[in-house]
This record gives sequence, structure tokens and C-alpha cells, in this order.
Amino acid sequence: MYLKKLLKLLLVALAALIFYISLSFLSLLFPTPTQDAKHTKEIYLYQDKMHTEIIIKITDFKDEFLKAFPNLLKTNTRGYLSFSYGDEEFMMKVPSWDKIEIKVTLRSLFLNTPALIRVGYYQNINTKNLIKVTLSDASLFKLRKSIFDGFLVENKEFIRYKDTYKNRNIFYFKAKKSYNLFHTCNNWTSKRLIDAGVKSSYLTPFAGQVVYHLK
Repeated sequence: MYLKKLLKLLLVALAALIFYISLSFLSLLFPTPTQDAKHTKEIYLYQDKMHTEIIIKITDFKDEFLKAFPNLLKTNTRGYLSFSYGDEEFMMKVPSWDKIEIKVTLRSLFLNTPALIRVGYYQNINTKNLIKVTLSDASLFKLRKSIFDGFLVENKEFIRYKDTYKNRNIFYFKAKKSYNLFHTCNNWTSKRLIDAGVKSSYLTPFAGQVVYHLK
């Protein structure tokens, strides 16, 4: 009896997963509208097989935003900041995609797990390997605000996560929203772009879906 219930539960979960993935590809046919405005600013999107990041020039940040990362920007007045989102345990335990742990992956997808926002500093970037997106000043402001609204705040400060990584140019902060199948790293990126008026889709569990309308 127990095995039958377990099997039925697994089949229901599999059917729901297939439906969700199918719906995500269908949603590509109905992208969000873009905002018509004078585009004078540039941002970049990084995409690999599984993950996406938003990259913005440090010089495009206003003073009030620079105050959010005093340690990171203390000596770095030029360069780029990248922003991405992910499951806390996944980010800390999985150093590369070829070392994915199945247990960690399943837990992050099917449970509401704590999430982090990763902020990285790059002195230089190879734009040939990135996707350029042009924005108006107003849209860039909305993008920054959307990103910053995702950080968990305590005493008016972002909560720094004490991670085990030693890269002095990478910082992790606690995110407001939990990680799950419906709010993955790529869904997070897509939602930031939509808030800024960039064409995207509402359901983007895969990296390729985030940039589908931008290539």
C-alpha cells in the first residue's frame, strides 16, 4: 500500500514537472512588452548551460546604490558588478556544474529553500561572450531597484552571508525570496529584466529561455 502511494505521488510530481516545463516553452510565444524609450545605457547578460547573471557597469550606479557595497567598492571605482541568484546550499556546495549533487538539486527544486544573491566584481569582461542589452536611464534605474529589492535587509543593511569561498571579489547576501522550482536562478534574472521593461518571458527555468528574445 505504501509503495503504491509513493509511486502515485512520484507520477503526479513527474506529470506536474512535465506540464511546467512544457508551459515554460509555450510562454516563449508570448513575451512581455518592451518599453519604448531612448536607449543610452548598456548592460550585459552572462549565460551558460544552466545559469544567468546580470552585469552592470559600476559607473552606472548612483551614490545611494554604491553605499550598499562599501567593502566591495571601496577601492574598485571602475569595472563591473554581476548579480545572480541561487539556492544557498547549492551555491556553497557545488563549485561547478560538472559536480552537481542530485540530492542538493532535488531539495532546492521541490522545497522552499533559503536563497542567496551573488555579487561579483570584474575589472574587465569579454563582451564577445556576453549578450548586450541597451536600456534607457529610467529602465536602468528600475533594473537596479528590482535587483536591490531582492536582498534581505536587517537594520537597513543587506545581510552578508559568511560563505566558505575565498575569492575576495565575490560576495554572497541573503535573499528575501526562497528558492524553488517556480523561482529558480533564471526566473529571478528574467523577473529583473521584465521589471526594467526588457522583453522576456514569465516562466524561464532554463538559461536559454531568459535570453531567447535578446539574441
